[in-house]
Amino acid sequence: MRKIRLSVVDNHPVVHMGIRHVLNRIQGHMIELVKTYDNAAQVMYDINKLTADVFIISMSLPDTPGYKLAQEIKEVNPEIKIGIYSYTLERDSVYNSFSCGALGYILKSASMTDFLDFVITISKGDRYYKERVADVLYEQRNKKKKQGEVKITKRESEVLRLIMSGLKNKEIACKLSITERTVEFHRQNIYNKFNVSNTAQLFKTNQQLSPYPFNNKDFNQYN
Repeated sequence: MRKIRLSVVDNHPVVHMGIRHVLNRIQGHMIELVKTYDNAAQVMYDINKLTADVFIISMSLPDTPGYKLAQEIKEVNPEIKIGIYSYTLERDSVYNSFSCGALGYILKSASMTDFLDFVITISKGDRYYKERVADVLYEQRNKKKKQGEVKITKRESEVLRLIMSGLKNKEIACKLSITERTVEFHRQNIYNKFNVSNTAQLFKTNQQLSPYPFNNKDFNQYN
């Protein structure tokens, strides 16, 4: 089995040392810490040559919130799996992390076993959120749903309008001059923000949310 290549972004050297110590204790060394970063600027300097499969990013970086760095990484490297870890369960931080492409959120007070499970789960492309994190995410999504407000980026808005026009990923990529993988990344973020899992549900939600009055002339083809 190939090792999981891990990078960690945290401005505390002791955290890097602690994670390295934990990983060195794992029998078989299934996870390899390939590089550590102190801030977002260092990651952005390497953005086109990142080698890690998984990035674990501290929410409290000195130059930008962790979830914003997660979005930057996913824009350029959609295949990289990202997890956010933090000292707190601040509601907006949890929600923004998942909305920006992170697959998991964990507290820095988590046990060594939970941290390893966190990394391994994310590496498989699966979501990781336990108990209190899941509760916060559920409450925040319900709040957004009741308010009838969904905040999306300018690029997500462009992708959403093309999805509503019935275009496929390849066609959207061509129109926006981006890769299909990047379109898929934006599509998944849109699904997450609208709390849906497919295009048919997105069309139905579109009919209910007034801030996005798109043309649904092709809706019947999804039923």
